[in-house]
Amino acid sequence: MDQPYQDRRRMSEDLRSSRSVSPDEAFPHWAAPIAASVRNFKGGTLIVNSAPFRDALVEAERIWVEENIDYKTEEERAPGERDNLTREERIIELESELEKLRLKERETGRGWGAGNLHVPHPMEINTARPEDVAELLSEIYKTEWQPAFEYFIYKKKVREREAAEELLKLLQECYDFCEKLSEEHLRDLTETLFVPTSNQHLLKKIHVPNKADITSQHITSDLNRLRTSANTHIFPVVEQLFFLTEKHHLKAYIKADNLHPFIRLCVKCAWISSVQDRPLSITFKLKPGSNFYPDVMISRNAPAPEVDYLVWPIVFKYDNGPLLLKGIVHCSQLK
Repeated sequence: MDQPYQDRRRMSEDLRSSRSVSPDEAFPHWAAPIAASVRNFKGGTLIVNSAPFRDALVEAERIWVEENIDYKTEEERAPGERDNLTREERIIELESELEKLRLKERETGRGWGAGNLHVPHPMEINTARPEDVAELLSEIYKTEWQPAFEYFIYKKKVREREAAEELLKLLQECYDFCEKLSEEHLRDLTETLFVPTSNQHLLKKIHVPNKADITSQHITSDLNRLRTSANTHIFPVVEQLFFLTEKHHLKAYIKADNLHPFIRLCVKCAWISSVQDRPLSITFKLKPGSNFYPDVMISRNAPAPEVDYLVWPIVFKYDNGPLLLKGIVHCSQLK
């Protein structure tokens, strides 16, 4: 039998044996769902756009991950196995752990969205004290400051110092607005309390005491307690007034998802503070080069003898009163 004939026969046998293999066996295990999807395709649209094909891709990815990814925890690995990780694998592992911690912090630290202000509870708002204001300020920094900070860094392309100063400026503007609104509100309440009519024709015929004569600390304190007890109902109005009055200045910020919740909580904190019997003493500015005092400051970077700029305010219960909240500062690293 000649050699060419034997070669042709061997090729024919190889071809028959390959045809005897099932279609699924001709592909890697993870690609079997994709192969099955292609075989069952009936036409009518591009196969890559068909739902069965997309589902097959997802299933193939799941199988591949299960076969190729090591799910061993740190405790399950052999003692020397972790030492054999490459530098890149170790970096990926650390980044994964860091992301888990960030997600856990978000879940425990901020259980609310833009339409649901979580801190503090409505009952606490209606009995808010200066200590509650400080706690709320601390919560704003922990939960909303970083997303707002990243908005300025990545969207507005500004430096870290400018971003921090802009956020502190927004907080101060909220306080300035609420203080003025609170004074106006208190004045109107006082006038209504002592003059039980708005009939101008009658008012012209009677003697109305001077405002200075009818205003006392006792009355102001009682009205402030009344306003505090109604904070849940007053605040939605205050918030609307703020955004309506400041809409031109805040036009670029109001619709920013990362910034709007920050501003809303700042307004809430500022209003609660404005109806306290005794004004809180809040430090919004520090002179660059000021001494770093660990008793009233926390450094956001490495501590140093001098402060470069203020990140978050220092809060005292009143002028020369006890400290309620340490300020966050950025220290100067220049020697």
